[in-house]
Amino acid sequence: MTDTHDTPSSSLHERAIFWVTRLNSGDCTDQERQDFEAWLAQSEAHRAAHHEVAAFWAGLSQIEPHAVPQLAAARAYLRDARQSRRVFSEKRLAGVLSFVLLMGFSPLLWSWLTTDIYRTARGESASIELSDGSRIELNTDTELSVQYTGSTRCVKLERGEALFAVVHNEEKPFEVIAAGGRIQDIGTRFNVYQQADHVSVTVLEGEVSVASKQSSTAQNLIPGQQISYDSTGQTSAISRTDTDAVTAWQKGQLVFKGQPLSEVLDQLGRYHDASLQVHDLRLQALKVSGVFPTNNLNLALNTIAGALPIKVTQTATNNFVIAPAN
Repeated sequence: MTDTHDTPSSSLHERAIFWVTRLNSGDCTDQERQDFEAWLAQSEAHRAAHHEVAAFWAGLSQIEPHAVPQLAAARAYLRDARQSRRVFSEKRLAGVLSFVLLMGFSPLLWSWLTTDIYRTARGESASIELSDGSRIELNTDTELSVQYTGSTRCVKLERGEALFAVVHNEEKPFEVIAAGGRIQDIGTRFNVYQQADHVSVTVLEGEVSVASKQSSTAQNLIPGQQISYDSTGQTSAISRTDTDAVTAWQKGQLVFKGQPLSEVLDQLGRYHDASLQVHDLRLQALKVSGVFPTNNLNLALNTIAGALPIKVTQTATNNFVIAPAN
């Protein structure tokens, strides 16, 4: 399916750049290699993008050790300039651009220089301060990329959840792309959660506009409001929500108010490398309410078992089976 917001030269190459960089990093994990193979097998477009980026990488390796230090210096200078909020000096900017021209300028090279990728593992969180003073808080198992140009500030959320506190700038819009939708800041704090191809946007302060894939009009949200959409462009109605519950992950907590047990287990599973199995459909539908820690799976499961007619059995390391209590 074609993404109306992302062209092959941007999103696919950006993703391919990430994978080629990770595969050549020296600390790529077996799980990451499996994830890469899965991504590669998804479409011919993915394979073509990877082939182009891999060829570009190979071209760089052929001119080591001269080009690679220059590439690293160029990227470091661009990042330093963004972080210190200063304007490029003509002399140093000329040095960066001369290197780009020497390499044979391409969108791939410029994207490589100016895109920063951030990831958290399962159970981890991170805080990023951007060059304009905006801040991004990453929840567990989250991946996103940040690219600033002269006219835009763009974040692409690949998976997971992040809270954005944006310094508003009318001349340089801040937008988040997730599952084909576009979320644009109007001076605000907002939370974006992407699971598979489903995205939920919650506004904490200020205002945002949300346009799902193939949507011709955007919908504006104010504090306390939430909207969801999927990768096909289907959008929910705007609703009121408990923002404290949505952002409880920042305190290491999960808040449930009458959610099905199956959904609660899915949410707990985001934070732990564990298998949580419940085969009985009646148990899956049991309602759960309460506040549970994200960093203590045993405590969360025992608390739930104390409130519901279920028993939790650990059959192996990181493997739990939920069954009827009797």
